[in-house]
Amino acid sequence: MEQRIHRGALSGREEFFYPDMPVGHLPQGLRLAMPRNGRPGVQLLLETDAGQLDASLESDAFVPEFFCMKAVPVEYNTGDGSEQGGAMVLERRPACKPLYATRLAPFAVYDCLKPARDGVIETQNGRAALYLCLYPRSGLAAGAYTAMLRLGSYCCRLDIRVYDIEIPQDTFPVTNWFSLDAISRCHGLQKDTPAFYEMVRRYARAMRRIHQTMFYIELDEACVASRAPYTFDFEYLRPLIRLFFDEGMQQMELGALLSRGFLPDGMPDMYTDSFKCAMAPELPIDTPEGYAVTVRFVQALAEFLRKYGWQDKVVFHIHDEPDIHFKNEASLLARKRQYYLAAGILRKYLPNVRVIEAVASPEFRGGVDIWVPGTPGYEARQADFDALTALGESVWAYVCCGPEGNWLNRFLDFALLKGRLLFWGCAANRLGGFLHWGFNQFPAGMDPFAGTSCPNHTGIGTNFPCGDSFLVYPGTDGPWPGMRMEAARRGAEDAALLALLRCRDEAAHDALVARVFHDNQNYNDDPAVFEAVYEELLHLLEEGGKA
Repeated sequence: MEQRIHRGALSGREEFFYPDMPVGHLPQGLRLAMPRNGRPGVQLLLETDAGQLDASLESDAFVPEFFCMKAVPVEYNTGDGSEQGGAMVLERRPACKPLYATRLAPFAVYDCLKPARDGVIETQNGRAALYLCLYPRSGLAAGAYTAMLRLGSYCCRLDIRVYDIEIPQDTFPVTNWFSLDAISRCHGLQKDTPAFYEMVRRYARAMRRIHQTMFYIELDEACVASRAPYTFDFEYLRPLIRLFFDEGMQQMELGALLSRGFLPDGMPDMYTDSFKCAMAPELPIDTPEGYAVTVRFVQALAEFLRKYGWQDKVVFHIHDEPDIHFKNEASLLARKRQYYLAAGILRKYLPNVRVIEAVASPEFRGGVDIWVPGTPGYEARQADFDALTALGESVWAYVCCGPEGNWLNRFLDFALLKGRLLFWGCAANRLGGFLHWGFNQFPAGMDPFAGTSCPNHTGIGTNFPCGDSFLVYPGTDGPWPGMRMEAARRGAEDAALLALLRCRDEAAHDALVARVFHDNQNYNDDPAVFEAVYEELLHLLEEGGKA
């Protein structure tokens, strides 16, 4: 019987699909490579006249997780740090596509993944868009496997090579900051209700999906029990903290201890040289009143943590980016003095706490334990940060609304693979973890299904780049993952595998990483090249395990 010809697109590589992308004749097969506990993904775009199609997977070795890929708008291209006054996004549409972007905005891209637990894939404009994540069954042995993926009348044979290696779990620390306010607002749930906590649990599980090992509780004035005198009560945080630990998190991040304070118009005082108490932003930390408030705050917090045995599971942010946005050297010196004062108070009452901070430099030596420079800050001061690593201190990396242009980042107008290559950069530079500010940071009025550029309320620059503030979408039944979230998941898994290879054969590790990563502005983001290098990683680990 003659095989019916289907038109569409098919890929197991780290690349974006688009609702208007060119399509061709679909192949009858696709090859995938994975560790024993890996979870590879397949994207399938199929032309059809049907309103919906049924998806299925025939396999004794794998369990399918089906998603409908939903297109989201990309209203702006990201800037390059210099065009249009260094704007984060190009509000004036450029004449042609920036070289570092995938497309000229505005356009739509398949990033949102709506769970299709019944395998029913919705269609739009004559196309069905499916994402399949393959889960290996428990105890799956290494070897060659086949599975049959069906979508409507289209059938594709998946040839899956399972290498005799496992991804080490939770060996590469990852944190993404989340918004409880956005969970409450986007899902219409009142805080501190059973339904709200159940929704938070779903978000916690989404974080664990990408191997997140820390959760950030941003302390606010809800903990202030009285102001004359200042007293504090943290019991309201107990169910939230227990929830995250129950879901497998290893440590909590708490913060901040200091505040920039505010300008008369209510905007943050970004360039201040006088840090204030976070819970009393009218009081400078280095006044007797500010010191007293901070001591009482830390004493009460330490007592709360000890009560539940959490005192040794804490990392603390004293003040985000303390060496960024300052007026002059005198301002920086004033900040240092205030920062060290706060660090001394914190360590006096929580002696095992570690201070974690996003920084641009190693200027706050002695105050920070886990250094988290942005990738440009790391590369600008690489020798200094590497010297800290050599001393036994921990250096991570982060990206946020920057860097832009050719720098690796996870924006929606960048190649999808760039978000995964960030973790190869961590491996290349021996960095110990990764931080990002935006898991679901949706401010009031933002709907990521209608616009993906986050409003910027700092008073500096334009809107944030498209997709910067989130990895998940507020779905009807909980957080819906995105393709960039899947790229981040696999990136964290790659970092764990690369660390394993480095322990076994450092020269082989360095040679392999160099095939796709030189630095955060010079890399190979060709998905076909990366696919081959990734399988070589699995091969090297498998052979090394036999030695």
